[in-house]
Amino acid sequence: MLLQRKKVSPALSEEAQLLYKSLKRLPQLDSFRNPVTRDIARKIQNGEWAETQKQLDFSYDLTAHPMGGVDGVRMLTKGFKADGPIILYLHAGGFVCGSPESNAGAVLPLCDMTGGQAYGVRYALAPENPFPAAWNDATAYYKALLQEIPDNKRIIAVGDSAGGNLLLSSLVRWRDEGLRLPDKAVLISPVLDGSASSDTMLTVQRHDPLIQNKGGTSISSLFRHYANGLDVTDPRVSPINADLSGLPPLMIQVGSREVLLGDSARLSQRALRAGNDVRLRVLDGMFHMFHLYWNLPETKAVYEDMSNFALY
Repeated sequence: MLLQRKKVSPALSEEAQLLYKSLKRLPQLDSFRNPVTRDIARKIQNGEWAETQKQLDFSYDLTAHPMGGVDGVRMLTKGFKADGPIILYLHAGGFVCGSPESNAGAVLPLCDMTGGQAYGVRYALAPENPFPAAWNDATAYYKALLQEIPDNKRIIAVGDSAGGNLLLSSLVRWRDEGLRLPDKAVLISPVLDGSASSDTMLTVQRHDPLIQNKGGTSISSLFRHYANGLDVTDPRVSPINADLSGLPPLMIQVGSREVLLGDSARLSQRALRAGNDVRLRVLDGMFHMFHLYWNLPETKAVYEDMSNFALY
């Protein structure tokens, strides 16, 4: 039975409508800020994301692959091709949870469709390891990856949610340090502004099943745990405020039922004004982290779009 129109878009698949309702049981942001509930919330959220891998209809393999003094995971699928791209993956989790293994479902479809192999970075989590720990881990791993692969190997960088934040701030850093940049970058529902200033923090908050952010206060509080005393508007923490010139082509994917929609829209405009090649995809009716649910027709469609962007 489909949900009522007033609660979810009837244009969505039945599978997406039912999932929208079920996601409201998952931990909210304040659970991760509270030291009493943090470990429980991490276990619940990581378990939910890991469970989504059972929906994948292709075989895959995850193998530990540390580089540059940072732990990581190499991901291969049955679609692997020797000439496929290298995919660097920075996982979601609000800077406080997630892992390359539990979140692998967000990048494995791209591996299978492009013939690529992915490397997921196990960056340090806040608040135990606040900024710049994760930022430094991402760069150390990427530098080691550049040393390991041929110079002509195509690199696609992917980051979702907080991983999208970490990826964008890292791209700016790598540009400034003169490193080779990835050939293309995909940002999935990135959270980019620690001040939670986007209009959709207010207008969409009652419709986002995963981020009940109380008008942005929960997001800004979580950023303060990550920022380690820096102002949350610092461009290294909130890359929406960074100089975005000279970045690789970007694809941004976000749902219309996400409080983070405004962050993606603002990034698209700022990156375009900085002279970058940007493609913004807004998925009608979709919600945060729907990319992990491979059984949704909408998810298969966005990965086809993502793989075409990565390859051409």
